[in-house]
Amino acid sequence: MSAVPSPAAAAIPRAAPPPVTGYRVPSLGYRILAGGLRLVPLIVLLIGLPVGLASFLAAHGIAPPIPIATIELFGIALSVLITLRYILRPTGAYGPLAIATAGVGLLYLYLLLVTATYAIAIPGAHVTVSVGYERLILLLMIGPALALTAGVLTLIEDVSAPKERLPFDYPA
Repeated sequence: MSAVPSPAAAAIPRAAPPPVTGYRVPSLGYRILAGGLRLVPLIVLLIGLPVGLASFLAAHGIAPPIPIATIELFGIALSVLITLRYILRPTGAYGPLAIATAGVGLLYLYLLLVTATYAIAIPGAHVTVSVGYERLILLLMIGPALALTAGVLTLIEDVSAPKERLPFDYPA
């Protein structure tokens, strides 16, 4: 004998999930600790590696595309802004910080785009090798451009309806 499902059992609708109403924002101390822990790899990734690579190129007679001080400045600015954006996410400062972070990222990539054709002269020969990476930089600029748009939309949302995004960012 096989069990046949009854028509009444098939007609029972599934319950909709309850709407998100509350939120639980982590404490400021926790956000500062987590932001500080994120700051260390950001410093290595955005300052240490690019400066090390530029210094290596300079030590071998190849001029880096932009000065090392500029790389350090943008690395520090991006690291600090990304960390502040994380710490201040539940506040109204999140939108402007997201816009500032994306703007600094776009400016940094623009400086790389301006110098995106790299010419290396081979010593002892009358040959110059040119390498262009404009398309790569343009593709990398898509991320900060989208983040800039998201920051503007978040700012508009926070101004029109404060704390409305918190149940979605920090569900209870």
